[in-house]
Amino acid sequence: MKLQKGSIIQDFTFDTPFEKGVSLYAKTEGKPTFLMFLRYYGCTVCQVDMHHLQAKYKEFEEKGAKVLVVLQSKPELIAEQITKETFAFDIVCDPEQKLYKEFEIMPAKSKLGMVSTGLFSKMKEAKALGLEHGEYEGDEQQLPALVLLGNSGEVMYAHYAKNLTDMPTLDAMLNLVP
Repeated sequence: MKLQKGSIIQDFTFDTPFEKGVSLYAKTEGKPTFLMFLRYYGCTVCQVDMHHLQAKYKEFEEKGAKVLVVLQSKPELIAEQITKETFAFDIVCDPEQKLYKEFEIMPAKSKLGMVSTGLFSKMKEAKALGLEHGEYEGDEQQLPALVLLGNSGEVMYAHYAKNLTDMPTLDAMLNLVP
């Protein structure tokens, strides 16, 4: 089911790189929570997005909101590369892409369909940050999406990206928090 404002996301369990069988609703703690669907941890563009989110995460906490980053990565692969303290937010590992499929977060029809002018600046930034591409996981052409959940699982906002960089800015996300 493609998510839209008013949809309800039922509770589900997932693994993080450091926890198994975690409940979505337990992680949201009744707070407005963004589910930021990216590709996989080895993707340098995704690493740039996570780097920016980490730098600004305190502002989300100050507004009483949380962010969970959903990746197509295996928890053990991420756990080999980071520690529990690397990020202030949790990573939802979905290596079988169950959530992407359930919420109809589709891949681009071609690699060209992923490209945008913003992609090149993110790749340049990744290089400047010293980020290197890691292991390929999941669907290489996966597009991102962003969902804001209210405290009872209702979708308050949903955005399905048209390319890899067609996502709201972190400031725009902060402005969505009720």
